[in-house]
Amino acid sequence: METKKKIMNSAFRLFSEKGNEFSLTELANEVGIKKASIYAHFASKEVLLYEVIDQEIYEYFFEIDEQSRDLKSTFYMILNYYNKSKTKRYFWKRLLLFPPAAFETTLIQKINKLSEHRYEIIKDLIKSNMETGIIKPQDPGTVLYSFLAMIHGLVSITMIYESEDLTINYDGLWQNFWNGIS
Repeated sequence: METKKKIMNSAFRLFSEKGNEFSLTELANEVGIKKASIYAHFASKEVLLYEVIDQEIYEYFFEIDEQSRDLKSTFYMILNYYNKSKTKRYFWKRLLLFPPAAFETTLIQKINKLSEHRYEIIKDLIKSNMETGIIKPQDPGTVLYSFLAMIHGLVSITMIYESEDLTINYDGLWQNFWNGIS
């Protein structure tokens, strides 16, 4: 099981750096095994990538969605998820912008469906806050997209300006957003 985990971790990193262009020989060398040993754990490169991507989808969506209680904690959970490593940011950028063709009708559809589910969770939080007067009455969809744009913008900034440590600004950024909607 440890070898399988090492293979998956290396495939995750290589995919984030090179997309589908990495070779199994390269992967085997990184893990310190023979290329044929990869086939003891995965029938093909596509099966390996599918499992790696599916595992990351699970971690990203279910870990955060299970703990979403309010907008602020969701904001921090999503950003902290991406701040775990540069590799995670690049993995998602590569997957969403240049998905392996073999997965466009499976995993990408799964991501889209889970994203829609997350958007509904966030939108429900927004509506609930409006009903209790915490957020001023306005179009919940606009608040949702403002929230998402802020998060995606911050994640993009960390990829563009790698030396930027935006975590020191999260409280202020959150407060600016919150002041605009409450």
